[in-house]
Amino acid sequence: MSTLIGLSTFIFFFGGMLWANSRRWRYLSRSYAREIRNPIEKRTMQSVVLYGQVGYNSLKGILSIGVHNDGVSFRVMAPFALFHEPLFIPYREIRGWNTSWYLDSRSVELEFASAPDIKMIMPVEQVEWIKSYSNQRMAVSSNTHPAGEGASGWHAFAVVSAGVSLVMLIWLMWQLLIGPTF
Repeated sequence: MSTLIGLSTFIFFFGGMLWANSRRWRYLSRSYAREIRNPIEKRTMQSVVLYGQVGYNSLKGILSIGVHNDGVSFRVMAPFALFHEPLFIPYREIRGWNTSWYLDSRSVELEFASAPDIKMIMPVEQVEWIKSYSNQRMAVSSNTHPAGEGASGWHAFAVVSAGVSLVMLIWLMWQLLIGPTF
């Protein structure tokens, strides 16, 4: 009986976590959910960051991206695909610009015409690969955001978050090695 309760609790919390993390994807799916046909070329285990509507979430290494004649498809890999319908976004709906989101590499921020409240951050190489199939139908600029907005706030957040994590790790190691000092 306890095994059944434990398994049910795990499934409930895992499903709840996936539901909460899929909020931005579900917003995109209102406009772009579509069953995906075979792409010209596909890359698996790709990464993107979705942000907007207060916060962000990373889909690191769990995304398949396919390029087609008229658009690009995104599919989250199992078991994370729960609440993540496959998306197909026409090239003409995509515009983007360089951003400094990633601390360790160059990145591009993409905005979608039918879902402008959510932005997608991708590595430059990934966007260049998609753009090479778009026949110039994707409006991706090598400049920064047209309105002058940037990811400097996210950089500050990432640096502060990393700093706090490092301090907590040092404190924890100190407590484990030396023991409580009170």
